[in-house]
Amino acid sequence: MREVSVKVLEWEPELGLRVPAEQISQARAELVAKVGHLDRGLWEPPTDTAGGRLGFLILEGLVARNVILAGTTCTELVGEGDVLQPSLVARDDNLVPYHVQWQVLEPCSVAVLDDAFARLLGRWPSVMSALLDRAVRRTLRMSIHQALLQLSPLETRLLILFWHLAERWGKVTPAGINVRLRLSHEVLGHLVGAQRASVTTALRHIGESGRLARRTDGTWLLRGSPPDELDRVRWDRPSGSGPGVALPDVGTHYA
Repeated sequence: MREVSVKVLEWEPELGLRVPAEQISQARAELVAKVGHLDRGLWEPPTDTAGGRLGFLILEGLVARNVILAGTTCTELVGEGDVLQPSLVARDDNLVPYHVQWQVLEPCSVAVLDDAFARLLGRWPSVMSALLDRAVRRTLRMSIHQALLQLSPLETRLLILFWHLAERWGKVTPAGINVRLRLSHEVLGHLVGAQRASVTTALRHIGESGRLARRTDGTWLLRGSPPDELDRVRWDRPSGSGPGVALPDVGTHYA
């Protein structure tokens, strides 16, 4: 990782909202962290605590946290504003062994919250509190993700997933909500607990319903009403009987 530095509160102003107005300039000047740059592909985080005792704050980019259990992969997407703690690994005495794999889906910049930053942070407890809030928000998102995995059929699960992702990565356009993520069918399968082939078929059905389309830049376009209307959608309609365009294989756009 190539390293520079960043004033964390200038990059992430929300983290300084609880700092008294008369102290915010000092906090911005003091809270400086090293920045690491991550390229696409698998990422092996530093094993020493100096490499990120408190973790890593994602400034830009997208990372998949893959939990591999009994040969099955379950994925969580983490992005800008999230705090990662990859040093928290599985213990050798866990009764259910698992492995965590980090995959950089889009090039990332991360603030390294190392020992030096931790010492600076001790002077600013309100900023530490804001970082903890980020962790709580991430836990809430994970609980919603866990709940949607119980939905059936797969088409409903996928559509709910896209609306869930749209809350964070969506942008309203005249044509619908652009979910600005380039996700392969394989990654989507890991996100909803399904095989790639099943995801391909389910996405085609959703496309035929007119509720989701693949854009030429590899991102996604959501149309129609939000999830409270899903009970009105029929996924068993024959091809061509409803509005929308059948979706091509995502792998042709993004590997």
